[in-house]
Amino acid sequence: MEIFIEVDYREKDVGILEVLGNAEGLVVEETHLPIGDYRINNHIVVERKTTKDFVVSIIDGRLFSQAALLKRHTETPFMVIEGVDLFCTGYKINHQAIKGAIVSLSVSWQIPLIFSKTPCGTAEILIMAGIHNAKYNHDVLKRMGRKPKRLQTRKLYLLQGLPGIGPKMAKRMLEHFGSVEKVFAANEEELIRVEGIGKKKAIKIREIIV
Repeated sequence: MEIFIEVDYREKDVGILEVLGNAEGLVVEETHLPIGDYRINNHIVVERKTTKDFVVSIIDGRLFSQAALLKRHTETPFMVIEGVDLFCTGYKINHQAIKGAIVSLSVSWQIPLIFSKTPCGTAEILIMAGIHNAKYNHDVLKRMGRKPKRLQTRKLYLLQGLPGIGPKMAKRMLEHFGSVEKVFAANEEELIRVEGIGKKKAIKIREIIV
């Protein structure tokens, strides 16, 4: 059972990459991730925040913008809050605001939150998530008589980087055009032929591609 974890280059100095690199049964790759800090088995995207970063992201409004990106462009997201001083970070913020953000992420945005005390604990969570994901997918694929298609997953993830394109729409685009290359080569009129893509969305997609 192979577990593949991609680590964003901005996370290389926090100690997690070193723990993952020393673990058995993992394929670890340092890269640039457009969304999140870790990607596990091409399915799970993890946003890691220290307690201080979590509080600051509430104050500056960044938290829910990131939540929107996670929900819109990732298949299975979750967030790790790392540290032991969430309510004692030194920033002037009402405790109810912190609790409200936690409830909003968990209930309204349906993004699971997992708490970790240390980077080592976070690494263990990532590994455990990879193990559960690999085991679950293996069981499902075995019952359905199909083999894992990592390349297909990568293609879908790439398309989800386009504005307004979630997992379902990415699959629809790939089925319609047959390849990522043809999606990128499509003009506005051709994009509009895909169910769910209107003129405004087609224009935004072309602005990114061109």
